Amino acid sequence: MTLPLYAKIAIERLDADHSLRDNVNLDFLVVAYAKTYGTQADDETRNSCLDICRKKFGATFTNW
Repeated sequence: MTLPLYAKIAIERLDADHSLRDNVNLDFLVVAYAKTYGTQADDETRNSCLDICRKKFGATFTNW
């Protein structure tokens, strides 16, 4: 799956600020950025972002 730009931006935001690296903040950012693009984040996009962040950030990414 190719991620939409708003999802890529959310992941980049977590990359830039380690204090945001948890599933709650990721979901919030994905949903908020999707709204700015006039769309809604579907479950597939949200889950893909979650998988990417778990792999990319490892132990620095937490689930609540």
